[in-house]
Amino acid sequence: MDRPILKFTPRDIALLRPANEAERLAALHDLKILNTAPETQFDAICRTAQVLFGTPIALISLLDEDRQWFKARCGLSDDGTSRDVAFCNHTIQADAVLVVEDARDDARFSANPLVTGKPGIRFYAGAPLILRSGIRVGSLCIIDTEPRRFTTEQADQLRDLAVVVTANLRVHQDRTEHRRVAATLADTDGALRDAQTRYASLADALPQMVWTVSPRDRVTAYRNASFRAYYGEAGEPVERRLSRNHPDDVDRMSRAWEAAVLKRQALELEGRLRRHDGDYRWHRIVMTPLRRGGEVVEWLGTALDIDHIIAAQNELKETGDLLRLAQEAAEAGIWEWDMRTDVVRLSSMSARMHNLPVPNGQDAFEIPLADWKAQVHPDDLPEVWTEVKRAIADRSTYSCEFRIANPAVPAEPRWMQSFGRMLDDGAGEPARCVGLQIDITDRKASEARIAYVASHDDLTGLPNRTVFHATLERLLAELGNGSGQGALLCLDLDRFKSVNDTLGHHAGDGLLRVVADRLRATVGDDDVIARLGGDEFAIILRGPTGLESARTLAQAVITSIGQPIHLGSQVVTIGASVGIAVAPEHGLEVDILHRHADLALYRAKAAGRNSFQVYTEGMDQALENRNKLEFDMHLAHRKEEFQLHYQPVVAMADGQVRGFEALMRWPHPTRGMVSPAEFIPIAEETGLVVPLGAWALEQACSFAASWPIEARIAVNVSAVQFQQPGLEAAVRHALAVSGLAADRLELEITESLMIQDSEAVVACLHRLRSIGVRIALDDFGTGYSSLSYLRRFPFDKIKIDRSFVREIDDPDAQVIVRAVVSIGERLGTAITAEGVETEDQLALVRQTGCTEVQGFLFGKPMPAEQALAFMQEQIPRKAA
Repeated sequence: MDRPILKFTPRDIALLRPANEAERLAALHDLKILNTAPETQFDAICRTAQVLFGTPIALISLLDEDRQWFKARCGLSDDGTSRDVAFCNHTIQADAVLVVEDARDDARFSANPLVTGKPGIRFYAGAPLILRSGIRVGSLCIIDTEPRRFTTEQADQLRDLAVVVTANLRVHQDRTEHRRVAATLADTDGALRDAQTRYASLADALPQMVWTVSPRDRVTAYRNASFRAYYGEAGEPVERRLSRNHPDDVDRMSRAWEAAVLKRQALELEGRLRRHDGDYRWHRIVMTPLRRGGEVVEWLGTALDIDHIIAAQNELKETGDLLRLAQEAAEAGIWEWDMRTDVVRLSSMSARMHNLPVPNGQDAFEIPLADWKAQVHPDDLPEVWTEVKRAIADRSTYSCEFRIANPAVPAEPRWMQSFGRMLDDGAGEPARCVGLQIDITDRKASEARIAYVASHDDLTGLPNRTVFHATLERLLAELGNGSGQGALLCLDLDRFKSVNDTLGHHAGDGLLRVVADRLRATVGDDDVIARLGGDEFAIILRGPTGLESARTLAQAVITSIGQPIHLGSQVVTIGASVGIAVAPEHGLEVDILHRHADLALYRAKAAGRNSFQVYTEGMDQALENRNKLEFDMHLAHRKEEFQLHYQPVVAMADGQVRGFEALMRWPHPTRGMVSPAEFIPIAEETGLVVPLGAWALEQACSFAASWPIEARIAVNVSAVQFQQPGLEAAVRHALAVSGLAADRLELEITESLMIQDSEAVVACLHRLRSIGVRIALDDFGTGYSSLSYLRRFPFDKIKIDRSFVREIDDPDAQVIVRAVVSIGERLGTAITAEGVETEDQLALVRQTGCTEVQGFLFGKPMPAEQALAFMQEQIPRKAA
């Protein structure tokens, strides 16, 4: 059925915009990062996400008003998309990680051109980049072209990486702001230098207002052009002029003027004067008494416009404060080295970085150069000093990173990054070096963590596939030069999937950690253990004995992993299968040796698991044959080439047919009839048994519904069908489609199913039995016999394996069969003997008390047409 296509209009897209969109966009633009060049730290995080989650695409996306732009990208050539198709537009709606396991099934994205076209997005997981509460500027996302599951733990890991991205966005913003402040300071310095030149020229031209005031009536007697231009009036009283002072300055300036007149002393002050257009400007005002005969006859006043100077001073102070705050925010310390005296002058921040006490009241600290060198880690000093000498020789800048001692944690020194520029003495000789340094300890720790995450499995702490490949490549290169022997052990856990599916992923993760610890305890320190993914591990072994050492280690690993594992209140037991390939005998190339070890592992699993196998040349052909058979099986399933044959089940009492067992057959077009013993295990291993089993249920029920007799139809159910969801739904569907009564359907399960997870299995069986379906225990007594589950679940039938019937003339075999019959009688369970082929076997089976028989004596498995004829035409065989 085609999926419904939902189209989003521009209005729909607009609705996806956060309520604080304007504030969000302002915060994004303040970062000054849009359309900037690639940066190492962002690219590294992107690559880490790609490797950590195993996706082909990883992006750091920033969402502008109409587009999304990729600050970093892996696996994608485009540098952005329009916003209306961006998954990130949904991610920024909340703080949680957005997970889309299959975009085709999500109404929000099924019609998205990024899903229907290139790159063909199926899986998406994105963590929002949160600058502060409610402000989400983009996302760190991973993309796959195939649907996939995404766990809570993986979501937490993606969110942690997003926090690292956000921190780097803030660092980028701080650096940009630092550069802006530095540029502003440089512009201010230039403006001040220009102002000094301009003021000198203006002073020559007497730009200041000049006037005279009579001491008696205080009326201006003279005013220059600047005065008239400023006030736009002439001849007004001083009091009226003073009333034009800034309201905040009137009292102060009036008191100063009155005191000067009273004392007949010069007055000098600063104040804001109101211009004729109403604007207030700062002036430097000087009032000088002019005397004649000892008497003050006039006051000479000058007012120099210093408004721009006051503004520049305020701006310089604000800029200095901002620069200081930026340095403190970036934890930057300033230093200066006088090469003539070999004295290093450190700012208070730099001194603190070097664990040096700064005396109270001082903002700098001086130490000899030798003392500064003593602070640097001995392993780093040679490289630092080499870089310093290069900068001196080139008369250039230098940059280096080094460690200094950390008294609080001696084993963990702090990391510093230092920048410096060489300055000469005017004669071309180096005299000073000035610079700054920042504490990069946290950055180094983050880089180390990112490098660790990129090379190690996060769950177990073991090296990952990348390290495994590089290590094996180095070893094989050494062995190729005739240096020793080595071996590769590929390890796969037996029954891990059952634990993971039944007890949950948390238990599965705990089990993997226990396995990793046991491998570390078993494998030598010189050897390398790696987790390749899921429950797959590999061991790279280097030793003088080659194959012998590998065999010994493989058995030790199997024994160690086979011990019971406690997972909270549960105790589980798993096994391990190991494949061994030896170098140089089995290959000196990584891919070849790994493939040969995998072939041996496959053979070990096919041989019964919990064992190891060494690669031999014949394994290639065996695997090729097996893969060809698997391919043919999938093709046969699509072409509906599988068939059901039916074998009758007869009542011992009257010889009447009580039912038929449906048995799957595969008539191969070139190989002929393929044995179920050959193709059923492959179907179970690949999961094909699930759709095949659902098909068999529907076919068998539909056929049984057409029978002329009220007989039962028995269908075998694999343990794999119980492990996958949908078995109960498949049973209900088959009954509903066919119209067959539930009590005419009998599901046959094997003993191996009961031991995998009895609680979950028994619960499922009870649900099936509650709708009327009968449950039969097939092949009883082969391998896993345990009478405890006969008590825990009331089976409708127990089928005794044909191996007991074949040996029924053996008194011991008869005793066992009688015991099973006795149990069945007490539990009210029918007992069927399988594989009855002779009259003698029938007679002995009757003596044991079996209620039903099945075997070639009564009929071989036959196609549906023959089975129908068997019911219609054959007179039921009497068992007498």
